[in-house]
Amino acid sequence: MKIKMISCASALFFLAVFSCEREKPDPECRDASCCGYPWEYLRYVEDEPVSLTGPPYLPLYSVRFTKELSTILVNLEYPGQAAICQKSLYKIDGFPLTHKSKVEPDSFPYRVSGKLLIYASEGVVYNPIFAFYIDKIEKIN
Repeated sequence: MKIKMISCASALFFLAVFSCEREKPDPECRDASCCGYPWEYLRYVEDEPVSLTGPPYLPLYSVRFTKELSTILVNLEYPGQAAICQKSLYKIDGFPLTHKSKVEPDSFPYRVSGKLLIYASEGVVYNPIFAFYIDKIEKIN
């Protein structure tokens, strides 16, 4: 009876350990777990100049790139702009917004590195929706 109880307990222990390992988010965000929505990882963006925008001009904080970045999944050059993932918003604290209205920015004073994600929905989307998880942000000059 004791051996059977020990083997059942050890089986439950191993089951719990291995099932918890699968639920941990990917530290490199290859599964887009860093944004928390149905996002799909596109590529890593490194040292790209950007401007920052957000409330009250736009409802979400976002980065606007100086150029259109080509993606793997889409033939067109996207995005000019990507919403900043909620989990990386704290990284823009102390960086003033560049936009003073909804028009194009005057300058691109920041450089970012991070993960570019695309909205992965089953529905029909004509214009892809992008998000950006900031790994690093710095002022250029």
